[in-house]
Amino acid sequence: MVLRPGRLILVSVIALVLAALAFLQASSSVLTRKQPALATQLFPLNGLAWEQMASREFMSGVTEEADIVPSAQSAADTARRAFALDPLAPKAFAVLAFAEGAGETRQEVLGAALEINRRDLLLQGLVLEGEVARKDYEGTLATLSSILRVHPEQKTNFFPVLMQALADDAALPALAGILDRSEEWHDDFLGSAARNPAVTANLATLRLSRGAVDPDIDRRLIEGLLAAGDVGKARNIYVAASNTAETNARTPSPIDWRKDFPPFDWKLADEAGFRAQLAKNQTDLELFVRGGQGGPIAERLIAVPLSGFTVTVEHQLGPPEQVKDVRLQVRCFGDEEPFYDEPFRIRRHSFRISNVPARCDFVTLTIHARAWTGRSAIRGTLSRLAIGPN
Repeated sequence: MVLRPGRLILVSVIALVLAALAFLQASSSVLTRKQPALATQLFPLNGLAWEQMASREFMSGVTEEADIVPSAQSAADTARRAFALDPLAPKAFAVLAFAEGAGETRQEVLGAALEINRRDLLLQGLVLEGEVARKDYEGTLATLSSILRVHPEQKTNFFPVLMQALADDAALPALAGILDRSEEWHDDFLGSAARNPAVTANLATLRLSRGAVDPDIDRRLIEGLLAAGDVGKARNIYVAASNTAETNARTPSPIDWRKDFPPFDWKLADEAGFRAQLAKNQTDLELFVRGGQGGPIAERLIAVPLSGFTVTVEHQLGPPEQVKDVRLQVRCFGDEEPFYDEPFRIRRHSFRISNVPARCDFVTLTIHARAWTGRSAIRGTLSRLAIGPN
């Protein structure tokens, strides 16, 4: 069949228009995520681009919780345009749900959206917010796990939600599973929570409800509780973690050189020219202090009675004339300066510490060593350190 010239022109024009529309649609699709406003100009029927615009309008207006509803309401017209073009657009649903504030209408919109898409980040955030508000903490944990499996980069944005839950005593039974570290994000969250004074006490309560957890969790928690000034709970965590009776000055006993859970176990210096380490016989502590080096080489936190206590030291340190440069110092927990500071003697010696300030429930024992510049290195072993009442 031969086309007439007029019809040929018409077919050519239609083909050019379709090609142009296809080009604009393709260009619009490419720009949908990065430049949604330009994408809608090129192809106004691009529902996904309108959805992206609605999401951006909403998010750009939120800097604190009070901004959520007003910002969503401002973006609602754009969201409705997206919904009209693409009834399956999850972000448009989310913006419209946020715009409703609290109430049944919001839940209806959210319910409809979740039937379509349960993986969208905005929708999941909306679900999470509702679960926290209802104190549905088991649901909160499940939703957060679902979000972070798909969007692990969003940890810092969603951790505050779980911190809020952890601050509520009623949430603890539901959140106990975090201590199992079964999800990749659990470890990062526990690290953040252990440093957050608002939740460290509840995290400690949660940990103490379990038989045993990873030792690294206990170390972080002890450190966080001490930073928050809660020495009592830190001690409780230590006792649970080490599965031993607390080391204190209430009964005479030798102190081993364990360093698993400092500062209730020993904190030992570990530098090339200034170090303390367990000897090969597993009972002595080896010290080495090079000339020009000095400071706390070993220290440990203990509970003490107000009446005072005695520390007995046996050592094989030298040279003999420099033994006096190794000292026993005692300070109240949290203080910078010691209230007791006495040098070692060449032979076995007992330090009687009777001037413990009344405010000190816990003290830090410090072995302080210094080898002065130009002098020999101090080296040798501490074979025994025992502590008991006066």
